Amino acid sequence: MAKQPAAGFAELLQRFRVRAGMTQDELATAADISPRTVSDLERGIHRTARKDTAVLLATALALAGHELEQFLAVARGRPTAAERAAWTEAAAEALEPALGGAPATADGGHDDSSASNLGWLDSAVTGNFVGRQRELGVLGEAWSRATAGHRVLTLVGGEPGIGKTALTAELARLAQADKSLVLYGRWDEHVLAPYQAFREALADYARACPEPLLRHDLGDQAGEIARLCPEPAQRIGAAAAEPLVAAEAERFRLFESLDTWIQRMGTRHPVLLVLDDLQWADLSSVLLLSHLMQARRSTPLLAVAMYRDIEPEQSDLSAVLHSLARDVDCRRLTLRGLEDDAVTALLECAVGREFGPESLVARELERDTAGNPFFLLEMARHLSDLGAFDQEGARLGQTPAEIPESVRDMVRWRLRRVSDGCAEVLEIASVIGERFDAALVASAAGRDEAATVDLLDEAARAGLIAEIEDEPDCWRFSHPLSRRVTAARLSRGRRARLHQRIGEMLESRFGVSPAELAHHFGAAASIGSAEKAVSYERLAGERALGEVAAEVAVRHFRRALQLADRFGPRDQSLRCELLLELAAAHDRAGEYASRDERFAEAADAARRLGNGDLFLLAALGYGGILPAMVSPDQRAEALLEEALEQLGEEDSAARATVLARLAHWLHNARPYPERLALSDRSLAMARGTGHRRTLATVLMHRSWALDGPDDVADALAVASEILGIGAELGDPELTLEGLRIRVTAQFEKGEQTAAVRTALTMKDLAEEVRHPEFIRLSAMWDVTLANLEGRFADAKELAGALTRRLARIGHSQAQIIPVAQTFPWWVLRGRSSKYIPTLRELSAYEPANIAWPAITAWCLAETGALDSAADLLHRITPDAAATADKNYQWWAVIVGFSGAVDLVGDRQWAEVLYDLAAPYAGHNATLGVATYLGATDHWLGVLAGVAGRFTDAADHLEAALTRHDAMGSRPLTALSQEAYGRVLSRRGEAADIERARWLTAAAKRTAEELGLAAISGRPPLRG
Repeated sequence: MAKQPAAGFAELLQRFRVRAGMTQDELATAADISPRTVSDLERGIHRTARKDTAVLLATALALAGHELEQFLAVARGRPTAAERAAWTEAAAEALEPALGGAPATADGGHDDSSASNLGWLDSAVTGNFVGRQRELGVLGEAWSRATAGHRVLTLVGGEPGIGKTALTAELARLAQADKSLVLYGRWDEHVLAPYQAFREALADYARACPEPLLRHDLGDQAGEIARLCPEPAQRIGAAAAEPLVAAEAERFRLFESLDTWIQRMGTRHPVLLVLDDLQWADLSSVLLLSHLMQARRSTPLLAVAMYRDIEPEQSDLSAVLHSLARDVDCRRLTLRGLEDDAVTALLECAVGREFGPESLVARELERDTAGNPFFLLEMARHLSDLGAFDQEGARLGQTPAEIPESVRDMVRWRLRRVSDGCAEVLEIASVIGERFDAALVASAAGRDEAATVDLLDEAARAGLIAEIEDEPDCWRFSHPLSRRVTAARLSRGRRARLHQRIGEMLESRFGVSPAELAHHFGAAASIGSAEKAVSYERLAGERALGEVAAEVAVRHFRRALQLADRFGPRDQSLRCELLLELAAAHDRAGEYASRDERFAEAADAARRLGNGDLFLLAALGYGGILPAMVSPDQRAEALLEEALEQLGEEDSAARATVLARLAHWLHNARPYPERLALSDRSLAMARGTGHRRTLATVLMHRSWALDGPDDVADALAVASEILGIGAELGDPELTLEGLRIRVTAQFEKGEQTAAVRTALTMKDLAEEVRHPEFIRLSAMWDVTLANLEGRFADAKELAGALTRRLARIGHSQAQIIPVAQTFPWWVLRGRSSKYIPTLRELSAYEPANIAWPAITAWCLAETGALDSAADLLHRITPDAAATADKNYQWWAVIVGFSGAVDLVGDRQWAEVLYDLAAPYAGHNATLGVATYLGATDHWLGVLAGVAGRFTDAADHLEAALTRHDAMGSRPLTALSQEAYGRVLSRRGEAADIERARWLTAAAKRTAEELGLAAISGRPPLRG
């Protein structure tokens, strides 16, 4: 199916310009328009271009044929002729009936407005809706805002029976009458089915949705959605997508796919999503709800989530409820008991008679039920059956003794009045859950199904249960209290035996979830079902991981471990395997401290068992997917070295992987030569195994272990090899890793045009596969480019969006990344002083990291505290810089000290730093894609100038100006101009003075325009 291109004119223009190898200034000159116009168009300030401007740009870019048509059409905000035809054809295909080829018409049966899930309304909507007009008004206002294209969340809390469902049902009835779409799902108390309410809501909708619409809506998202909702995907013949290595990428892809599905529904009707019993939701469900409500695509969506506010502390809800309400467009309603007139009105509706304002029965019922509508109605029904309302002025304490004084007593009273057989099936039903089917109750009771239904009918007549309207032979307890009072009659032994019997009955049924079986056999673990319980908990954990619900998987694996420890089986190998599975689930859930504790515990268990395979899994699992810069960890190092001892000296894929991971772990703990030797050994070994994925893993560890200025050429080779393996295996994650390594190396090597092209390719693929880590890296690149080009307002906006994204996905570096990206540019803008306290704290926290004092010295010098900067340089001495490890932070060390030395004028430091940086002339000083610290030649020129080597300084600064101008970096061009002017002024040759004045004046003009106080505030030249 043809798709409308996601790229707007800004991205299209940038693509064609990069392909042509032109800077913005060069394109502006060739098109005879202003550089500002090109910059504004690429920044998206103007979403379209004037026709004459577009023609000039197309001519300058030498576009022809389809590319010319596309460029001019997008420039005017219109589709091309080919795209219009493709979209028309795609729309026709999407609405084509499943059988036959006639095109769909407006009344051709493809309207999904009848696909709403309304079965729950039958039991919720009554004629007794009183006393909630204010609350209904709040829901109505939220619905009005949602129907205007907004995403709105309403949280409705209150005790059981208070009227949450009845209130929401009133809104749902109105929405459905208005041809809106109503989706409904709920969570169960015991069975931990990930995303249960969402799964129910979407599956019910999909079953009723016309297949052509379903096929259109799921589209290219079907594979991801199949992991959570297999039925809709199976209906259109789609298979589940392959999982990704990165857990956050899996979750992001699934959440985005579900959001796209709902957003496509919303293009036809406003959507009311009703979620019941939120207090029992798993954390994965709450995160999905948060994602749906925070997504930026305009969608007419109101989510009403109901929860019991007397139980949230027992669920995952307690940890996120306040942040959920804070971070989205949210209304919160807390329902309390009805009072006075509302109580009287409800009673009058219920019993069909009037009560005076001073009615003692009405007031006492209000007192005893706290105004809870369900309790009021049940007590009214009960008292009416006994004729209590026939006694004018009667009081509850003065009516016959059989009349209960509380709702709990009323339930017990009703249970005493039903037959023994009815009470028995109710007890079995209470063990099954709040909802149950007659067949299962009959099997567990050993009764005929028809006889069981008769007994259930008896219970329904007693008001204890009710039949579920849209599910034949399925029942529910009329209230959670009814179930709890019934279950409380059972002894522990009988309850355990019932759970065991129910579990055995469910085992014979097709499609029963492992989580449900684990629940029942777990409750019967003390009477011989522990082994089954452990087995089903493991299966439930595996399924939860497959459904991208790692938090739920953690619960299952933890429960399996607890059951095995308490009830057996006493199998230490099994226990070690459970620890490994639990640790892996912690990793996927982002619970990294717990992950490492469990992996360490598993390593101890494997060591006691003498099981090398299990020990290897623990050693490799510890630390999870390692970040670029790992902190030293003695336990990690010891585990890997012990694994190497157990593996022996024979070459293997496992040994190659352990060596590569060890080199990575030692990034900040061992010298570069030691890491290089380990990496070289692992790489040679991996090549010898012939195992391509092992080779890719080793190469990725190498890219992190060896990430300094001497490794640029090696990184480019590593990138090419990983890209080749990624293409060979059809693995987009490997391809993205290769692109990441390549763009970083190209950027540092000074190949800016190639780096921009690689970054665009990475961005496209990351968005195509919806991989949040590489979307994050692409966003960082955009921030870096904006800062580099002096587009500080754009950079601030982009950085703000990135910061929000990092916080939303819970990225481990959510706080440090924005600082790293903006720091150099705030220095140029005269804001160095704000960083000094933080830098001093970091220096104290990481005394071995010389980058912190280097940057501190630079900031001190920039603020004018030259004596303090000079004192810091004196205390550290140049030897510290000379012995600094050449890793990712090395350029921060060199640039930090160079900035300070430039202003302090320390010749000894300048000589040492120059010799350290000289081999990298022609490169850029970078910190990955996080920030640009300038051309290496700029800092070589500054250092040569301080050392009095003015000819070398002039040559370097000339090269720096060429580099910065070619990159379109106005701030760095101004910085190099100012430094060059000072060098020429100090050299003082006849031709130097005029050039120095021109360079300085140009630098000052740019500095004034861009607010570069660190440049505009420099003292004037002498002479």
